[in-house]
Amino acid sequence: MEIIIGNNEEDLLIERDALVIGTVEGDIKVLSGAKLHLKAKLKGDLHLSKASIVSIQNVILGNVYDNGASIEIVDGEIQGDVVNS
Repeated sequence: MEIIIGNNEEDLLIERDALVIGTVEGDIKVLSGAKLHLKAKLKGDLHLSKASIVSIQNVILGNVYDNGASIEIVDGEIQGDVVNS
């Protein structure tokens, strides 16, 4: 599992299982088959590919674009819209 810690001010591409802690100012894209444990505050959009998995454990200040993913909200919230396609 990849671990990303700190204040990221760029878009992230999640290609394999990852844990993100801290803050992200930018969009996150999760590729098919990858699992994201999002413990970071996200100031951007979350793009989920088919068969990806996300566990939301903080606040998302943006939209979630769901293309057939599994979304689990553990201890967080989505302040934008969830768009299914």
